[in-house]
Parts: sequence; C-alpha cells; structure tokens
Amino acid sequence: MPRGIEPSNLDKVFWPDAGLKKGDLLAYFESVAPLVLPPLKDRPLTVKRYPDGIEGFAFYQKDTPKYAPDWVRTATYYAESARRDVRYTLCNSTRTLLWLANQATIELHPWLSRTDRIWLPDHMVFDLDPPEGGFGQAVEVAFAMREALAEVGLRAAVKTSGAKGVHLYVPLTRRYPFDQVRELALGLSRRVEARIAGIATTEFKRADRGGRVFLDAGRNAPGAHVIAPYSPRARPGAPVSFPVAWRDLRRIHPQEFTIANVPKLLERKGDPWKTLMPLRQSLSRLAWSLENELQR
Repeated sequence: MPRGIEPSNLDKVFWPDAGLKKGDLLAYFESVAPLVLPPLKDRPLTVKRYPDGIEGFAFYQKDTPKYAPDWVRTATYYAESARRDVRYTLCNSTRTLLWLANQATIELHPWLSRTDRIWLPDHMVFDLDPPEGGFGQAVEVAFAMREALAEVGLRAAVKTSGAKGVHLYVPLTRRYPFDQVRELALGLSRRVEARIAGIATTEFKRADRGGRVFLDAGRNAPGAHVIAPYSPRARPGAPVSFPVAWRDLRRIHPQEFTIANVPKLLERKGDPWKTLMPLRQSLSRLAWSLENELQR
C-alpha cells in the first residue's frame, strides 16, 4: 500500500450478495490502477461514495474534502449546478486512487475534457440507457448508432456502463467546443430515433420513454461526467464498466465483468480500452453537413 494510505474498515461488507468487502475494493483498484489511471488523468472527477456499502447511504461528491492530503491534486472550476467554485479531485496516481477507495469511493465519474484545454472535449459520448433488464435493447441501439456514425465518417469504441446500458465513445481531436460536439451528438441521436423509434428515444422524461432506450447526448457538456472504464458500480455482483469489441457485444452480459474477475481478464487481454479505441477524428465538415440537414 502506498505511503500516506491508512486502510480502515477493510472487513466492512460493500456488496452483500457477493460477499465482497471494502478490502476487496481496495485490492481491485490497486491491481488495475495502471489501466484505470490513464482515462482519468487530468480530468476533473466526481465520485460516488458508499460508506456502508451499496445498500447504505450514498452520495456524489465533487468538492475535494478539506481533509484531503496535500499530495491529492485538484483543479477548481465554477459549477453551474452548485453556483460556486468547486475544487475537483484529479486522480493522477495510484496513491490518490487508493485514498479515494479508502474514502468508500466505488464509482469514478470523470469529465470528457482535461485541465489543459478544459472546454474542448476529447470524446463525444452517447449514453444508451434502457429500462431495467433491457441491455439487449441497448445493444441493438448501439449498432444503429454505429451505423449512423459511419455515415458521417466516424468510428466509436463501446463499453458496458456496468449498470444496465451501453456507452459509445467517439475520440476527437481537441478543437471543438462542447456546444458543437453536443449539437452533432444530438443530431445523430435524432437520426437514430427516427429510424428505430420503436426501441429508441431522445425523450428526457423517463415517464415518456415508453420502455424505450434513452439516447442521452446530454453528457457532452462542461461539467457533465460518465462512469470511467474499469470503474466498479454500486450494483449487485460488483460489476465493472468494461470495454468490449463490437464483434462480441451481442454475446456478453454486463454482469460478467466484476471486480472479482476483471483483474485476471486484463492480465490476459491487456488494455482493451486502449486497443479498441479508434484514432482521434475530425468533425468540421461532418458537423456542418449534419447541421444543414437538421435545418431543412
């Protein structure tokens, strides 16, 4: 354990159904830190903490606690939701990652941009959110979105959310502000919705979705965040958000990737987040083309 980390309450049960404890969470993060850290580097981080495990009280935390060690790096930005400056944690080291875990952090939710050019995202993201038990529906919508992206010359990597849905990541050159990226993402989402309206919707209100998969383009905004690859989730079985090859997406179930088996999977597979991610892509002509289409 790195210097400055004093593990506590390691026997506290965090996932009762699986018999997994806080100590298992710390062991998981220590094992997979070399793969967890690169997608988090220099990104403002929101965490979700579960002091008494997944069945107890939980809360999102954006502000780095005042008691954080001085070696925990931070970055301060104005948060519209809080209407004040927030001092976000930057999880750039194993020591910081394990300090967060020792604070009962289960879920890691980074921004889509980095501190050196905070208003320029380096991914466009689609969060495909199905009703409970609708992972198969989300997979079909993911393939429809993949087709729509290909039509404008873009490629995406895909991962399970670790919960019930799917996330698509389109890597971008960092030249485009959030509002432009979001407009393109929304346009593509509406295109998919028009084609498969029976299973996909851009309707924000849950009550109006009618059991369909929500195409959420709203994550493409300053301060918005998405669960990190390899982050655990606070759900039964201790699932992990895990990158998947497109050829395997219809054959897997999100519950098969857990903190108990992911370290061995990564030993065997290497880093699928790195190997499956396409090269960074340009938007300029494509965004203009889609914007004209939406105005017609």
